[in-house]
Amino acid sequence: MKQLTCLTIVACASLALSLTAFGGPEPMPSGKEMKQVAPAPPPECDFTWTGFYFGGNAGYGWGNGDTHFQPLPDAVTFFSLEPTTLNSDPSGFIGGGQAGYNWQWNKWLVLGIETDFQGTDIEGHKTRGPIIDITGAPNAPDSFLRASERMQWFGSTRGRIGIAPICRLLIYGTGGVAYGNVDYAADTDFDNGTTYTTKFSETNVGWTAGGGIEWMLTHHWTLKAEYLHYDLGSTSRTNPQLLDDVRTGTIFFVRNHFDTSGDMVRGGFNFKF
Repeated sequence: MKQLTCLTIVACASLALSLTAFGGPEPMPSGKEMKQVAPAPPPECDFTWTGFYFGGNAGYGWGNGDTHFQPLPDAVTFFSLEPTTLNSDPSGFIGGGQAGYNWQWNKWLVLGIETDFQGTDIEGHKTRGPIIDITGAPNAPDSFLRASERMQWFGSTRGRIGIAPICRLLIYGTGGVAYGNVDYAADTDFDNGTTYTTKFSETNVGWTAGGGIEWMLTHHWTLKAEYLHYDLGSTSRTNPQLLDDVRTGTIFFVRNHFDTSGDMVRGGFNFKF
């Protein structure tokens, strides 16, 4: 009996030593441990489009520079000139700046107003010869019609309405008043000393409309891409007959009617306050 007791004591001691060596059994949870707290979700959008801004842009424009040659008092009486239209196909680079203000409502609706001013190199020329009379027959081989159009500067003041489908992206439409200074020229030369010519500059007012996208890089800087169609209307000049650059006083005239419209695409940046 004593031998059995001693064996039991030795076994218990060995078990205790084993538990001590291996760290012992896992403690039972008490229910008082701290629960892990999930991090708060990020804000839905930490940016607003509301505020003043200004920036710069550059791009490319191309236009419809139709120039109409109308013989007066009428085509039959004039005879030597068939009514003709030349398109000078003006095109070129543009660059300038813009400034405006946006208001953002209900997280996604953005209204604004913007004004811009561009220097332009939108220019085109067209020459056709010889001049054709109303029967379809050509005049002198070196006779010609020539038209040119060049826009020196362009500006607009437009409203903008857009949506922000995601936090930092704005998609918008825009439209308003446009204005620009344009150089016009037209020549009707019969290669016998008889000419009808005009050359002048005029500031025209019309309209523009288009759309674009804008992306917020930081809380202050944005990038944008935009398309605009513009129409600055038309203007006309009636030119008397010249013989060796001296007015003849005849009843014959050539009326030139110039159309000025076109399209432009431009990219740019804004700094938002």
